[in-house]
Amino acid sequence: MADSETFYGRSLPGNLIDYRSSESKTRLCRSLREGSAVPYLSLSSCFNTQAEPAYCGLSTLAIILNSLRIDPQRIWKTIWRWYSEDLLNCCRTLDHVKQSGVTLEEFVCLAECNGASASLMRPCDTEKDFEEFVQTLKRVCTGGREKVNLTEDANVGDFDEENPREYIAVSFSRPALGQTGDGHFSPIAAFDSETNSVLVFDTARFKYPPYWVPIGMLFQAMLPFDKLTGKSRGYLVLEAKYSYQGHKVCCIWRELPHDKTSKEGSPLPDLLQN
Repeated sequence: MADSETFYGRSLPGNLIDYRSSESKTRLCRSLREGSAVPYLSLSSCFNTQAEPAYCGLSTLAIILNSLRIDPQRIWKTIWRWYSEDLLNCCRTLDHVKQSGVTLEEFVCLAECNGASASLMRPCDTEKDFEEFVQTLKRVCTGGREKVNLTEDANVGDFDEENPREYIAVSFSRPALGQTGDGHFSPIAAFDSETNSVLVFDTARFKYPPYWVPIGMLFQAMLPFDKLTGKSRGYLVLEAKYSYQGHKVCCIWRELPHDKTSKEGSPLPDLLQN
C-alpha cells in the first residue's frame, strides 16, 4: 500500500461550477432570493462526507433523514440519537455496502425502514420524462410553490421553508458528467432558474466539492445503465412518515404489528412484516 498512488481531490470538469467560486455565490444568492433553495439550509446543516468510498448512498440517505428531523430512536454515540451511515444497517449488510454500495431499490428499502417514504423514478430519454424531472426539481427546491399558485388566500402554512417536507436525491453516472468513477448518489440543495442548473451536494468531499450542474446534463447522467442491476439510474423524492415520529424504526418495527402502513396507507416493506 505504501507504493500505491494516492490523491488529494480531483479537479471539476469545466462545465461544472465549483461551490466555492464567485459564480456559485451569485447562483446561490439568486436562488435564495427567488425561493428556489428551500432545501439548502436544512441540508447544509446536516451535510457531511461519506465515511467509506462506496457509502455515497448511505451518506445521502443519512443527510436527508437528519434534514427531515426524523428521530432514529437509536443511539449514535453516548447519549445522542442521530443518523449516521452505520445506523443504516438493514436491507443490506454494511460489509456488502462497503464493497459495492447500494442499488436504488435498496436505497428505497432503507428509507422506508427508517421513517421516510421514497418515490423512485427511473427516467427514459424522452421529453416527457425530462419535463417531469424539471418540474420535480422545481417543486422540491421551492418547497412546493411550483405545485400551486400562491395567492392571498393560499395556505402559507403549506410552505414552511424552515422545515421542508421533501428532498430529492439523484443517482447518476459520474463519467457522464466528465468525472472519474462510476455510479454515485447525492442530494440536491438548490435550483437556479437563470442558468437552469442545480446545486449537487456531493457526498464524496474528499474527491469533489459541491457543484452546480446543468439540469439537462444531470438528466442525461441518470440514463446510463448500472452494470450491477442492468437498469438505468434515477432520482428519488423523500419525505418523512410523520405518523411514525417517535416510533422505533428499522427492523425494530417488527415489534409493532398493529401499525403496518405508512401515512399514505402503503404497506411497509415485506422485511418489516415478518
